[in-house]
Amino acid sequence: MQNIVTNPFNYETKLPLTFIKNNGQEDSRALFTTNHKDRRLFFSSDRITLVELEPLEESRKEPNDLTVIPTESETPRNGVAVELSFVNANSNFTPEGVLPQPGYHHFYKGNDSTRWNNGVPHYKELRYPDVWEGVDLEILGSQDGMKMNWVLDRVDRASSIRLHWAGADSLELDTSGNLLVHHALGTLTDLAPIAYQEIEGERKPVDCVYRIYGSFELGFELTGSYLENTPLIIDPILSYATYLGGSLTEFGRGIAVDTQGCAYVTGITTSIDFPVTPGAFQTTYGGDTDAFVTKFASNGTSLIYSTYVGGSGIEADNFISLDTEGCAYITGRTTSADFPITPGAFQTTSGSIYVTKLAPDGGSLIYSTFLGFTGTGNGIAVDSQGCAYVAGYTSDINFPVTPGAFQTTKLGPQSGFITKFSSDGGSLVYSTYLEGSGQDIINDIAVDAQDYAYVTGVTTSTDFPVTPGAFQTTTNVDSAFITKLSLDGSALIYSTYLSGSAVSSGQSISVDSYGNTSVTGNVNGPGFPVTPGAFQTIYPGGFINTFISKLSPGGDSLIASTFLGGNSSDVNRGGTIDAQGRIFATGNTTSPNFPLTPEVIPSIFEGGANIYISIFSADLTKLLVSYCLGTGIGYSIATGPEGAVYVTGQTLSTGFPATPGAFQTTLNGTSDAFVTKTGFAFYRQASVDITGYL
Repeated sequence: MQNIVTNPFNYETKLPLTFIKNNGQEDSRALFTTNHKDRRLFFSSDRITLVELEPLEESRKEPNDLTVIPTESETPRNGVAVELSFVNANSNFTPEGVLPQPGYHHFYKGNDSTRWNNGVPHYKELRYPDVWEGVDLEILGSQDGMKMNWVLDRVDRASSIRLHWAGADSLELDTSGNLLVHHALGTLTDLAPIAYQEIEGERKPVDCVYRIYGSFELGFELTGSYLENTPLIIDPILSYATYLGGSLTEFGRGIAVDTQGCAYVTGITTSIDFPVTPGAFQTTYGGDTDAFVTKFASNGTSLIYSTYVGGSGIEADNFISLDTEGCAYITGRTTSADFPITPGAFQTTSGSIYVTKLAPDGGSLIYSTFLGFTGTGNGIAVDSQGCAYVAGYTSDINFPVTPGAFQTTKLGPQSGFITKFSSDGGSLVYSTYLEGSGQDIINDIAVDAQDYAYVTGVTTSTDFPVTPGAFQTTTNVDSAFITKLSLDGSALIYSTYLSGSAVSSGQSISVDSYGNTSVTGNVNGPGFPVTPGAFQTIYPGGFINTFISKLSPGGDSLIASTFLGGNSSDVNRGGTIDAQGRIFATGNTTSPNFPLTPEVIPSIFEGGANIYISIFSADLTKLLVSYCLGTGIGYSIATGPEGAVYVTGQTLSTGFPATPGAFQTTLNGTSDAFVTKTGFAFYRQASVDITGYL
């Protein structure tokens, strides 16, 4: 008979958490169970029990950190149980599974088949109806843990909620209002609540805080004004925020996210003590400024790998993309003749632009090559076959172009380029200039599911290559542009200017499943094309403002377009979209009246330039979320599983809202890179939603 060994405490740690029905495989008091890393949770009719175990020693973990094979002689692990019960609750409620998930769990105990349980269902959510009158509890699973939502039919029901923590050593509120549950093995953190009401289509903030009653009871208190009988949302949504840096200067330039919710960040460091991990590709500082690539655990508490990538000169302008195998690809520029290059790469002689592919564990280079002799790589994307597409600018008259490519002759002093590499990095599939007779810079590249490449940037060329019937075929100013290339790089599918009477530049480009292209960028005056009903149709003033535009699949019409800004300087650095078509932008603002949504998430607005993060509806008519994170710059933004939003950049602020337990909670140098992960439940329409992570 085949022996089947399962670990009851540490499996599926890379998957979204779901709730398993108890069909007899567990103690009868538990109606549902779930597992998350070193925690196991049991859901009974009157309480939730959390069992936390000591972390496994690294030597006992399998390489993929997914399972542990116990042995009969294995020493039991110490643990602690904490129970969360409902004080003065109703007596007739019981948890219900909601949203059944594909597949089933099978439990085999010993060789007696009567004790086996096959086909046990699991659910995405649990619901405890009517815990108190008019108060339901919804529990959702995520890769970060268990998320609890309290749904109230009236605002004043919030005072009914009382939770008793048994088995805890103490409860504490930190200076940010987060709940800290101290127990024998450590501390659980539940983020401070945020509240708002929907009133005539607008979100109005309501102050809400945790309150500790006695030693071990927790409740909520609404400390601000609110309207009776009006829906209220209470939701702590910042999943994690962390600094990343050594004793000098860092900033994050690019971020990408894998299917497990792990963030990969690239940027620049001048610190010899930048945090790197044992076994990483390069653990010593190369000199001057180095690139770095860092992969975070999905909860932001630790590094999976972190490495320098650089030689003795300057590495800068780093950008990143991922393939389906978890390999990170980066590009930028270097002055290092000793930049790490692999044998058999396309160009091994010293150049300016580099293209590097790291192994999934960050311990080696799969390939690394120079590209040309002047210029920089400003964007990188990877297609379904593992081919890297790099775009940027060069002044090199001998830049490597391929026969039959769209444009093989250099025309102006500074030229955009688009290059597609073979999957092994040893040759070019195609490579072309993209330019007129002026200055042309490509700032970003995207590749769709059919492997078409799209680029955006800025041109001073009045003869920049545009296509007949495109949205805008002429310009009198320095202009943003959007260009779609044919599959073989030999022709333009479409190409258009995107400008008005003032200078504009495209900073980021994304493509949705319908072929619509979303571009974020900057404009320094009125007259830029916006669409009726968009969020902000009048230029808000100031020296420079962000624009966000969506172009039709044929490149011949503008679906939506809006300004974003206040009366000072609002500089866009990056943007992206999600599967629902929502559009995300990040950058920096000095505008005291920059559009914000304090009712959704509070802002930190300090002197000088402040990091901004803004999220729009797909039609650009609504600003869903907008907030600032203090002094610094948001350079890159990405979306991940379960609607999470990830941002990296540079912060100079000691007041950056680093979350308890995050990898690095203090500013180490003059400036540090930062990484944030934030979750938004856009789909929820509850009367009251009180949320936290365990």
